[in-house]
Amino acid sequence: MKLHMVAAAAILPLVVGAGCSMAHGDPKNPKKNPHPVKRYEVTATVDPSLSWDSVKGYVFFDVVNTECVPRGVFTGGQNVPNNGYEFEMTRLNDRTWKGYVYRDLLQDEDYFGQGTCHWDMTGVTPSFTVHGREFSAGIGIENGQQRDSLTYFKKSEYFNYSPGGDDALPSAVDSPDVIQYPNAFFPITVTVREAMP
Repeated sequence: MKLHMVAAAAILPLVVGAGCSMAHGDPKNPKKNPHPVKRYEVTATVDPSLSWDSVKGYVFFDVVNTECVPRGVFTGGQNVPNNGYEFEMTRLNDRTWKGYVYRDLLQDEDYFGQGTCHWDMTGVTPSFTVHGREFSAGIGIENGQQRDSLTYFKKSEYFNYSPGGDDALPSAVDSPDVIQYPNAFFPITVTVREAMP
């Protein structure tokens, strides 16, 4: 009889622990905020002489208070949750596209029993596609600050019609190739501004 009681006592914490872990949300599929209010406007401009098959945007989120994420037993590293979502970019004219994202799109939760994890928007990427090749102009964001970026791409990649090609490689404004051969590149300008809800 005592043996059964000892076995039951040993199993009980496992059952309770399993129940607790189930109570936490899933950081790989976080809940959406039902009433987001921190709205941001994303504008992308490009050479009007270039035409595109499609233009869309991606917004990225990370858990920014890493103390809520457990460390690995052996490595001490942390697998900090992050997620990305597609959003619509609407064409305004022959050179400008605009879309909207919400900084508070994701709902903060306690995923690991170490306190509430706070999500924040950490990047936005308008992506222009032509001939199956993407020209993605990413911009990092920290603490929701307004940002501008200028990303250059080779014109030869735009006019490369071969199927199955890799996505275009971005170059920075201070890239030696851009400085030396400016006419061989075209820019995509991205601005991120806080907007009214």
